[in-house]
This record gives sequence, structure tokens and C-alpha cells, in this order.
Amino acid sequence: MRDPLISVVVPVYNVERYIRECVDSIISQTYYHLEIVLIDDGSPDKCPQICDEYAKKDNRVKIIHQKNGGLAKARNVGIENSNGVYITFIDSDDCVASNYIEILYRGLIENDADISIASFRSFEKNNTTVIEDRSYLFTAISKKKCFEIYTSISTNPFVSAWNKLYKRNLFSNIRFPEGKLYEDAFTTYKIFDIAQKIVFSSSVLYFYRLNPDSIMGQSFRKKHLEMIDAFRSGFDYFETKNEKDMSKLFIPPLLMREIYCWWGVKKNLKDDNLAKEILDDYKKDSKNLEYTKDVGFIWFLIFKIIAFCPWLYVCYRKISPSYMGDRK
Repeated sequence: MRDPLISVVVPVYNVERYIRECVDSIISQTYYHLEIVLIDDGSPDKCPQICDEYAKKDNRVKIIHQKNGGLAKARNVGIENSNGVYITFIDSDDCVASNYIEILYRGLIENDADISIASFRSFEKNNTTVIEDRSYLFTAISKKKCFEIYTSISTNPFVSAWNKLYKRNLFSNIRFPEGKLYEDAFTTYKIFDIAQKIVFSSSVLYFYRLNPDSIMGQSFRKKHLEMIDAFRSGFDYFETKNEKDMSKLFIPPLLMREIYCWWGVKKNLKDDNLAKEILDDYKKDSKNLEYTKDVGFIWFLIFKIIAFCPWLYVCYRKISPSYMGDRK
């Protein structure tokens, strides 16, 4: 019996230096029955031509050229133009171990799960130390545990769209919100919520490139405050479903992101007028947030004090350098 088709969706934009390493790592997968969907999102460099080259060399590669619409739109187009029973997302400046898909697929099948998640490792420049981890031991994770991790300092492997293999039907009524900087932070918690079973492996199978041209490599801008909105949307989502235990998990990260808001703006914006505008807007919004009523006054006061202590903020960033999530 033939293995089921798995779709690999790769949004491509301005990654001429890295795209070959990414695609090479996909076409060399030990799991062969793949549909590799490269979404050229109006890339201004040579990426469109490079993508076309791969389509000529490997009939599993499918190219979609479109006007630039952003990462969320590219992923949505990939979902709508792919046919796999399962789907995974890989960012075009990253790469994966040659058994990435095979292990994640086994994790789904052997555990009768809807989502399998692999560990990842960040790297700079060339990824010359790929370790083929063949242990592929998976642990089932409850939804509550997923959301505890999702909203914790170790949020990265759970917030990002990549490093996961999903049953395709999870995306029947869910798409990434277009125009958002942290589009997967607005989406992943919904996918987790409708999944019946989620499994996680400590095997390092995904390799995230620390790209200075990525979103997180850019200087602070107003768009970065969307992470606060993403966690508000998660809070509201579970409040609407009357799942209080879940919604309360989003309160601490909402407050912690106030630190990021205040110090990110003050430290990184040289335009004092713009900084004042952002801070005033956020102060006004923060006063009206209903979730603060669900937190004890002492809790809220502690977070407010931390937000105004730069040395505490610096220590916090040192112990958690990627708290906001590695983003493209």
C-alpha cells in the first residue's frame, strides 16, 4: 500500500542565499511521497527562477507565483493549492533533517494523533552540524499542557506554524490572518483546540536560521506589538467558549508582553513622537483590558513594577533570549 501524500508548503520571499539549502533538505527526505509547494510571494531576487529550476528537476515540486501578499497569505494559498492528507510548513531560509517528515508521520500514525511536533535548533550561517536523530520517541500532550507551554517562556516550538505535521482536515475552517506579523500566534492555539490528540518529540529535526533580514532581525516597530493582540485573541477565544481554565493561561504572557511593549518602544524607537504615540495608545488600551480584573492586584502590581525596571528586563532577556518566538 502506497504511503499517503504529504504536502510541504514553503512560502518564498527574498531568500536567494538560503532557498537552495532549504529545498535540497526537502527533496532529500526519506519519506518520498511528497507534494512540495513553493509559493513565490513576489520575491524581488532570483528566487522565482531558482524555484522554477527545482520544478524542472523534480516532478514533486509545484510552483505558485503571486504578487507579494505576506507570509500568511502565502501559507493560505499553499493550503488551498495542495492535496496532501497531511501538511507541514517549512520557512524558506530554514532546513530540516532528512528524516523530518518520516519521523513526524510515524509519530502521527503510531499514536493515532492529529498533530506531531518536533524540537528545533537555531543556527547561524551554514547548518553544518545536522544531527539525524532516529529515536523519534513521542509523548502525548494534553491540550491544557499544550497551552501552558504555548503561553510560557518556552513558547517557540508551540507557537510557530513550522516544526509540525498536521492532519489536513484541521485547516478545513481555519486560515492564517493576513496582514498580521505574528500570523501563527493568532492561529496555532485554534488548531491545538480542535485536535483530538497532540504528540511531541524531543528529537531535533527542524533547523531555524537566525536571519538578520527576518522579522525578528529587524529593529522594533509598531507591528511587533501584535504579539500582545495575539494573546488577547487567545484569551477571548477561550472566554467565548467559557473555558476559564484555558483563558487564564493567557493572562501572564499578556502582562509579560507589557515589558516588551514598554522597553521595546523606549529602547528601539529614536523618533520620540512615534514612541509617545505608541505608548499612549497602549496605555489607553491597557487600562481597558478586562483580563486585568481576573488577576489579583498584587500580581498585576508586580508585573507593572517589572515593566519599569530595566535591569530586571535585561536579566529576563538573558535567561530567555527568544521569549517572543523566533519569527520570520
